[in-house]
Amino acid sequence: MEKFFYPESVVVVGVSESEDNLGQAIISNLVNFDYNGKIYAVGPKGGRVKGIKIYLSVPDVPISPDLAVILTPARFIPEIMTQCGKKGIKHAVIESAGFREMGKEGYRVEKDLIAASKRFGIRFIGPNCVGLINTLNGLYVPFIELPSEFKKGNVSVMSQSGGIGLSVAERLNNPGLGLSKFVSMGNKLNMDEADLLAYLIKDPDTAMIYCYLEDFKRGRDFADIALRSGKPVILHKSNTNPLSHTIAKSHTAALAVDDKIVDAACTNSGVVRVQSIEEAIFAIKGISMPLLQGKNLAILSRSGGHSVVAADMCAIYGFNLPQLHPGILEEAKSYFRAGVMKIGNPMDLGDIFDFHIYSQIAEKIMRQPDIHGIVYIHVSQIVIENEDSIQLMKKLTKLSFKYNKPIAIVAEVPLSFQRMLMEEMTHAFFMDPVEAFRALALQYRYAAFRQKKSSTVKEAAFPLKDNVKLWMEEIQEKNRQPLLHEALELLNRIEIPMAPWRMVTTFSEAREAAKEMGYPVVIKAVSSALLHKSDQGGIAINIRNAEAMEKQWEEIHSRFKDIIGIVLQKMIFASREIIVGAKRDPAFGPVVLVGMGGIMVEVTQDVSMRLAPVSEDDANEMIDQLQGAKVLGPFRGMKAADRHAIAQCLVTVSQLMHHFPDIQEIDVNPLILSDDGNYGMAVDGRVICSNITSQ
Repeated sequence: MEKFFYPESVVVVGVSESEDNLGQAIISNLVNFDYNGKIYAVGPKGGRVKGIKIYLSVPDVPISPDLAVILTPARFIPEIMTQCGKKGIKHAVIESAGFREMGKEGYRVEKDLIAASKRFGIRFIGPNCVGLINTLNGLYVPFIELPSEFKKGNVSVMSQSGGIGLSVAERLNNPGLGLSKFVSMGNKLNMDEADLLAYLIKDPDTAMIYCYLEDFKRGRDFADIALRSGKPVILHKSNTNPLSHTIAKSHTAALAVDDKIVDAACTNSGVVRVQSIEEAIFAIKGISMPLLQGKNLAILSRSGGHSVVAADMCAIYGFNLPQLHPGILEEAKSYFRAGVMKIGNPMDLGDIFDFHIYSQIAEKIMRQPDIHGIVYIHVSQIVIENEDSIQLMKKLTKLSFKYNKPIAIVAEVPLSFQRMLMEEMTHAFFMDPVEAFRALALQYRYAAFRQKKSSTVKEAAFPLKDNVKLWMEEIQEKNRQPLLHEALELLNRIEIPMAPWRMVTTFSEAREAAKEMGYPVVIKAVSSALLHKSDQGGIAINIRNAEAMEKQWEEIHSRFKDIIGIVLQKMIFASREIIVGAKRDPAFGPVVLVGMGGIMVEVTQDVSMRLAPVSEDDANEMIDQLQGAKVLGPFRGMKAADRHAIAQCLVTVSQLMHHFPDIQEIDVNPLILSDDGNYGMAVDGRVICSNITSQ
């Protein structure tokens, strides 16, 4: 990986003397920004560009360059890669388009490209990308001739879109920010998001990583790498509609659509997810400050109106405004000239014109233990204050790092003074209070994850594995998807509490089973055609005697001709239901889900997700995130629900998915929670497996 960003020599393939040649733009960037290695050019017409000789082919280059940057028509690239391989070049950036996005012919060229790279062991970035940048050594290889180099900094950008990535890099030309490395991933045919994240995590010149993706190639690896990282990772994931529009086979599949799974992965790994370039810059600015250790803020402002706006923002973003120490308030009051300003938090400093006093007050507030950060709003229209204002802001920044607490500086000043601040300031500031609070909210999300103790659940034992293996063998021998009674049998084998049930094929067996269980009972038709039994009339509930059961038995059998049996089950009465489920995502692997359950779960969409497996602590956090979680407490005469039963079910299902990759989806729905708080009991289940040829 190092040779991608620190090559001692680069060959650009696809260069000509033509003014509109994009390869020539790459050469110009390398020369203009003082790339510190050797530059070679290749093009079929020869000539010279920027004083550099254009060789007719890769074999003609006098050395074996560390990096090849290729920008030619796609059909020539497999042969160029072969030439690179024979030349001993092991790293390439392919900027050309014209591959899978162009249909069958593009796929063929792509296949040949992959074959050539594998033959010679060449790692490459792209194709269909803008290229990469390392500001530290002048390595600029985008095919766009850039007007100026980017401000050097410690934020690295990896982007599936070259345009988005360059826009972010441009926005990093701000005080306190700056670009370290930039890479456009394009089609991710060889190097993908996990490869590049792993490198940037280890890169000593990268402190923070922004990533723009439209899809994941190795989502689970990406999340695991981010989890192990000590560096902030900010993800801007677009293309948020579900990738599959097929009819879902389970509630879990319908609920766990791709974008929700991305959210779950970010929660698991501490990745800060943003929805726009603007929000990404807010997050970068926020995380560049010392991290919040709590949600208590102080607001200082030169304008009463801005104080009110800031207080509103506190409420919107979930921050608190605790009382300031009386000594601080009295000292501030002593400096007021008219004595008409309101003293408190927020604190309006508009009656004080000595900026030295501002920093004194701020420092005393920073010493108050229950204040975790300050938002300072600087409002000024007075030109003669400009230099003193800059010195105040610099002093506040020093205090922020001295006390390891953020001071978010808002500059509500004329545009001309904003431009001066852009030149003079060495740390980030904000243009209005909303920006500052959004940045602090994003920062706090990351800080809270950092404070959370990591779980050791990933390698947790699953003592019931042998039970599941026997079940899997039986299903695979039958070569069909599990039916209802088989799904319930799996739940029994993994020791999820179940309402008593029995599979029967005759009415006499049903009558005997009901007598043993005790009425009332439920009967459920067992058939591969009955996915959602209640929707299709395949279930009868609250049957209170044998006569009623016989009537329902006959009705169900007259309605469906392919029934292979009936599941008879004890009727369980309760007011609260939960769904626990899991699915296997193509990019992220097993994902576990909990939600307010029953037949309405797909309507309410009240669910929480995590990557599996999860610990009991993780499971309890998932439950807390449900909008309906309050219903699980004491409610209308009911005692608090058995949350431990929900958490244990989540942990068990997550371990099942972690250890058995042939299980694609599982629903435990509903898990019924008793009104007296004594149990949680599953009454239905559904399992979908892979490697089954008969559906």
